[in-house]
Amino acid sequence: MKSHPADNALPAKLRFHLLKDDGLHHPIQFTFVSEQMHRDILDERQAILDALPQALRAQQMKLFSHYDPQAQAKAFQDLLRVFGTASHA
Repeated sequence: MKSHPADNALPAKLRFHLLKDDGLHHPIQFTFVSEQMHRDILDERQAILDALPQALRAQQMKLFSHYDPQAQAKAFQDLLRVFGTASHA
């Protein structure tokens, strides 16, 4: 019998979410988020959702909805604009 690695395995150490006792991954809430962090957070969220059993996905998505990394990315870009260093993405 062949052994297949789990396609939906999470990275060994998540960078932007903490697994809590409720079995859900709680976002680490950053004040400022760079564009790269924003992409990485969204990628990590997708990996979490893909690895979760279907029964927990709705709860996890609701938890994710309470913290919008896009708002923090915008705040960071706004701050950079004040100092004239914002990227042009």
